Amino acid sequence: MSDKNEVDLAVIGGGPAGLTAAIYGARMGLKTTIYEGKAFGGLAGTAPKIENYPGFGSINGLELTEKMREQAENWGANFVFDNVSAINPKEMTVTTFEGNTKAKAIIIATGSKHLTLGLSNEFELIGNGISYCATCDGPLFRDQVVATVGGGNAAGLEAIYLSGVAREVYLIHRRHCMRAEKCIADEVISLNNLIPMFNSTIEEAITKENKLEGLKIKNHETGEISKISVNALFIAIGVEPQSDLAKKAGIELDDDNCIKVRKNQETSFPGIYAAGDVTGGIRQVTTAVGEATTAAMNAYLFIKKGWYGEGEPK
Repeated sequence: MSDKNEVDLAVIGGGPAGLTAAIYGARMGLKTTIYEGKAFGGLAGTAPKIENYPGFGSINGLELTEKMREQAENWGANFVFDNVSAINPKEMTVTTFEGNTKAKAIIIATGSKHLTLGLSNEFELIGNGISYCATCDGPLFRDQVVATVGGGNAAGLEAIYLSGVAREVYLIHRRHCMRAEKCIADEVISLNNLIPMFNSTIEEAITKENKLEGLKIKNHETGEISKISVNALFIAIGVEPQSDLAKKAGIELDDDNCIKVRKNQETSFPGIYAAGDVTGGIRQVTTAVGEATTAAMNAYLFIKKGWYGEGEPK
């Protein structure tokens, strides 16, 4: 295998965890490559605002993750826009469209993905009225009527952001009140252009000329079915770990399909580490960054102590 196809540290995933791992790896002098097949920044990059990242009173998620990316690039990390299709723990290789790359250590930071509502035409309407990112697509519906569904922090932040863009915002949630942090829930309820629809679920997305035109809503307290006219629906009902790559490689997962890690972020294979949302726990940018720091520093020690090449699972 040529030097081009050999690296010290392979980082899989371009969210805050992956970017942090790339910063540390490159800064410690490791030949570091980070792989991402969709968009660098991960789910954090789609957040309308982040108010709990130390050093920033409030910052757009895309801006924060772009700063991380620039920092990793400045330290010499190599960025590859390609999906990793397989990991071979015994050979310590990652496979992309371009072929296999051998690494001395691997950090999996594949993050999580949005949960869907399961509407019959949900995927057909992505880009035609349905979105999972208010920051990305909200401005397309300026001064129009939109809805967001969910009751957690993500849905609350979406509603707050959309209230500054849209004329009216419906907030649809299946419970009787929001489950978001109190400060977020209080701000949402205080919005003068927000219309809450609690105890309610979306039964159908109504279309016209292949674009979203309205929603059929069921109130589970009264049994009433109503229709609302909206130009867009922003879905914020949660996420699930993107751990299929690890599962196919035989890396141990927990009951929630998150990658199991030791306190040093090492997985069930020596030299392979995991960090961020894919490991479960408290899914915050700060925890992702902390786990990635631990993973990268232990990967560095693993490489420098010459343990790579002993690739038998524990």
